[in-house]
Amino acid sequence: MLWWNSSADLSLAAALWAVDDLYTEIEMPQPWLKIGPSGTPSRRDSGRNVCRPKKDYKMPKRIGNLLPVMTDREFIRRCMVDHAKKRMQDPTTLPALTHIEMCIDKVQHWVRYGGWKPSEPIHTRHYEPSNGKLRDIDYVPYWPDGVMHWVLIEAIYDVVVPKMDPYCIAGIKGRGPHKAAKQVAQWMKTDRAGMKYGAELDIHHCFPESDHDFIQYGYRQLVKDKYWLRLADAVVDSFNDGLPIGYVTSHWFQNLAMTAFDRYVRGLDGVAHYYRYVDNIHLYGPNKRKLHRALQAAMEWLAAADYACNTCWQVYRTDYMDRDGRHRGRALDGLGFVIYCDHVSYRKRTTRRLIRLCLDIKARPHGVPTQRQARQAACRIGQLKHANEHRFRVKYVDGVVSYRKIRKVVQNG
Repeated sequence: MLWWNSSADLSLAAALWAVDDLYTEIEMPQPWLKIGPSGTPSRRDSGRNVCRPKKDYKMPKRIGNLLPVMTDREFIRRCMVDHAKKRMQDPTTLPALTHIEMCIDKVQHWVRYGGWKPSEPIHTRHYEPSNGKLRDIDYVPYWPDGVMHWVLIEAIYDVVVPKMDPYCIAGIKGRGPHKAAKQVAQWMKTDRAGMKYGAELDIHHCFPESDHDFIQYGYRQLVKDKYWLRLADAVVDSFNDGLPIGYVTSHWFQNLAMTAFDRYVRGLDGVAHYYRYVDNIHLYGPNKRKLHRALQAAMEWLAAADYACNTCWQVYRTDYMDRDGRHRGRALDGLGFVIYCDHVSYRKRTTRRLIRLCLDIKARPHGVPTQRQARQAACRIGQLKHANEHRFRVKYVDGVVSYRKIRKVVQNG
């Protein structure tokens, strides 16, 4: 890691992390200062090519005293019941709910005194037709690992979300891509100067290549409770490399660790608007040269955290209307939508999939979809209300499928 000078410093840091009162002594690197061969900022660092922050970013006060929450019997019971709703097919779910009082005692003991060892993950592969990728997915049984993961997240949810960036939108209730797309469309209409140029950046293999030291250091910047940290470290250290795709804790640990990055980028000169969807980073500003510098500074920060960025990063002129009323520039393609300066559209490949899906449902007996078709149709039709696609919906959806039949199949599933 670049903020440690030697292996001896790494050993010292590990010792410090074991002491609850010394976590604040470790400072984040400042990647906008390029270090020369001698270990001091080079002459180029003080020039105009360096993007400096508009102000020093500070991390919020850390969260402590989580033991009463994590050992509360009603809290643990709620975590178990809520988590079980989507895991009823797991063979460990019903036995755990049958002996729920005994399981609550176990969780209380593990939180107070330790002793919980994460189980080996169950590996599977999932094909994503939207991008043609074959992903390795890992998941754990409902009991005990799934319950412990939910206890970890629910214990800090209400207090840590307000401390995170308001446009860190992945996996947080009330945010998500729909709200972000609506906000970006609002920026396009109300702040044309701040949205003149856009920049996109993507972290290469974000979860598999996440460094454990960086992740553990990152959530220590927000949480100081030693009981919570002991459980979180056990989850992270249960994997040799990176974070598993499929764990409910993975994107939360990633968001917590990247909170310092969000604050740093938002404070860079030339960045008017910013949002991040896990590893997809979007910056907007009024000046192209300053936005290039801000993007370079962001990549240097990520390099200091041992992240590699994809080479497809770019800075472009966003969509606008010329004097003749024609669209110029480039629409913002992200979050499942194509965002123009005056309207929001559905992606073309998404519209084609929806048309094919509706025709397949229509061809079935009595127009009754299968469970999978009904879920896909409900999801994609629901997205239409977030875009200006009324004519498309009337022509290709309303007269082809029955919403009542789709809803009934989903409810009965």
